[in-house]
Amino acid sequence: MRTKRTAIHLTTTQVARVLGIATKTLYRMLQDGRITEPARNPDNNYRIWSSQHIEAIRQDIRK
Repeated sequence: MRTKRTAIHLTTTQVARVLGIATKTLYRMLQDGRITEPARNPDNNYRIWSSQHIEAIRQDIRK
């Protein structure tokens, strides 16, 4: 039986695609400290991006 997910988590590549920027640009923004590093999945160390992260990045890009 599958459980229902309450939040949508995207990969870094998916986040870059949604924002219309290159993945390298997103990584550079993380490295420069322009955006905060999201939490990581303890099982595979992947970043856990949420819709709040995406909205915050959109606001930063507009500036």
